[in-house]
Amino acid sequence: MSRAATSARPVIPTGRIRASRKGSIALRCQAWAPRRFRLLPGGRALPRSYPDPGLDNRGSNELYFKPFRRRGGWRDCRRRKDCPLKKIIIVDSHEEQRLALAEFLRGEGYQTDEAATEVEAMRLIDANFYDLAVIDLCEPDCLCTGMLHWIKTHYPGLEVVVATSFGAIDCVVKTIRLGARNYVMKPVANKEFLDVVQDAMQQRQQGLRSLRRVNEPYCYRVGKVVGVSRSMENIVQTALKVTDFDTGIMIRGESGTGKELIARIIHDHSRTRKDKEFVAINCAAIPNDILESELFGYARGAFTGALQRRRGLIEAADGGTLFMDEIGDTTPQFQTKILRAIQEKQIRRVGENTNRSVDVRIVAATNKDLARLVREGAFREDLFYRLSVIDIFIPPLRERPEDIPTLVDYFLGEINERLKKNVLGVAEEAMKMLQAYNWPGNVRELRNTLERAAVLSGHQLLQAEDFPLAYEHYRRLTAAHPDDEIVTLQEMERRHLLKAMKRYNYNQKLVARKLGIGYTTLWRKLKLLEKDLGATP
Repeated sequence: MSRAATSARPVIPTGRIRASRKGSIALRCQAWAPRRFRLLPGGRALPRSYPDPGLDNRGSNELYFKPFRRRGGWRDCRRRKDCPLKKIIIVDSHEEQRLALAEFLRGEGYQTDEAATEVEAMRLIDANFYDLAVIDLCEPDCLCTGMLHWIKTHYPGLEVVVATSFGAIDCVVKTIRLGARNYVMKPVANKEFLDVVQDAMQQRQQGLRSLRRVNEPYCYRVGKVVGVSRSMENIVQTALKVTDFDTGIMIRGESGTGKELIARIIHDHSRTRKDKEFVAINCAAIPNDILESELFGYARGAFTGALQRRRGLIEAADGGTLFMDEIGDTTPQFQTKILRAIQEKQIRRVGENTNRSVDVRIVAATNKDLARLVREGAFREDLFYRLSVIDIFIPPLRERPEDIPTLVDYFLGEINERLKKNVLGVAEEAMKMLQAYNWPGNVRELRNTLERAAVLSGHQLLQAEDFPLAYEHYRRLTAAHPDDEIVTLQEMERRHLLKAMKRYNYNQKLVARKLGIGYTTLWRKLKLLEKDLGATP
C-alpha cells in the first residue's frame, strides 16, 4: 500500500491495551499497524471495534478523567446519554444458556459479546473494552476460578458477576475474595439478575479508574478527593476496597489532610450503608464529661438538665457510619465503653439499665501517634488493634507537591462558583512558589489561602504577591540557597535529573519529554545514577 493511501488514517503504535497493577490503562507499543487501534481526542487509543465515545467526554465512561479548565470550573468526563451502550462479555460453555442470557441483556439495552472458552474470552477482553463480565463456574468443586483470577490480575477495573448452577458456600466465599462483584444462581435471565447487573454498572461508574494518557500525568477525582500522586491514588483505591466490609478502619494523618473526605468515600460507596446517615464527631471538641452522653444518649433525669431522653450519635448513625475524629484525645475510661459498643454492637444510654442493639460502622481518625500512646498507657491496646484492622495513612501536602496544581484548579472552580468570581488560574511563578511552601495546615490551608487571594486580589491570574505567607517562605528559601555555587557538569546533570524525576513522580517517559531527550537516553543516564535515585538533589 502506498504512503498516500495510508495518510488519511492515523498511524499509531499498537499493542494491547492492558491494565497495570495500579489499575491504570496504558499502551504497550509493539508494532506499527493502523488497523487495530484508532486515536481519540486527547491522545487515547482504543481498539477499532469499540464504538466512538464522542468528543465531549474525551472517550471516557469512567470516573477517572483528564481535567480541563473552564471559567465555570471543572468538567468531568462521564458518559452522556448519547454515548455508546454499555458492553458486557458473557463467558459460558453452555451454548443455550449463553445465547439466552445474551438475548435477554440485549433486550435490556446492553451490548454483548460471547465466549465459550476461557481462551476465547481472554482474546476478546484483550481486544475490546467491557464494562462487565458475566462468567460461569463450570465445575461444582469451584476449580474454574482461573478466569476470574486472570481478569482481576490483568484488568482489575473490570467488574465480574459469577453466574453458576453450583451454590456451595465455599465457592461463594472464594469468588468474592477473588474480586467478584456478586454471585448468582442460574437461571439468571430475570429481573433479579438485571438488578445485579445495574448495581455492578453503578459500581463501575463510581469506582476509581485511571484513563492515563500515554506519557502525560493523569488526574483522578473520587468524591471531593482530587490529585495526581500515586500515594493518594493508593489511598483512594484502599478506601474503595473496604466500602462493604464492617471492619475496623483507622485513618491517620495531620490536620487538614482530608481524613473525613476519605471516610465519606468509604460511606458513600457502600452498597449497604450509603443510604443511611454519615455522622461525624470531633472527640477533641467535646468535653470528656459529656462525650459519653453525646455518643450513647441519655434517659430523662439521668443528670441535672436532662429534661427529656435523647438519642446518642451512635443510635443516630444506626445502619450507617460514625466517623470519630481525633480518637486519640479520648480518655481510657471512655475508650473502654466504646470498645464494648464495637464488640457487642450494643449500647446503653446514660441513666438506663437496658442495652440497645445498633448496627453502625465506626471509622476512626487521628493526627497523633497512637502506637506511642499505647506504649505510654494513654490509649487502650485492645481498642487500638480493634480500630486499626485497616490502617490508612494520608501523607501531608508537602510530601506530594505534584497534587497542588490539580487542587488549585479544583478549589478555584469551587470558589468561582460560590463567590461569583472569575479567577482563571495561578501564574507559573506563583505555582512554583506554592509547590515550594511547606503547608503546615495541608489541604485546608491551601484552600483558605486560595479563597483569600481570590477575594482580595484584583488579578484574574493570581500572582506571587497574592500569597504573602508562601511568598515570604519562598523568598527566604531562595536567599538561603543562592545559585552561585560552582559544581561540575556531571553533578549538575545528576541534580537536575533527580529533581525532574521527583517533580514528575518518577514517570520516565514524561521526564524524558520534559528534558527534551530520548527515553533510551534517559534510561541510560539513570542506570549510571541508579545508586543516587533515593537521594535528594
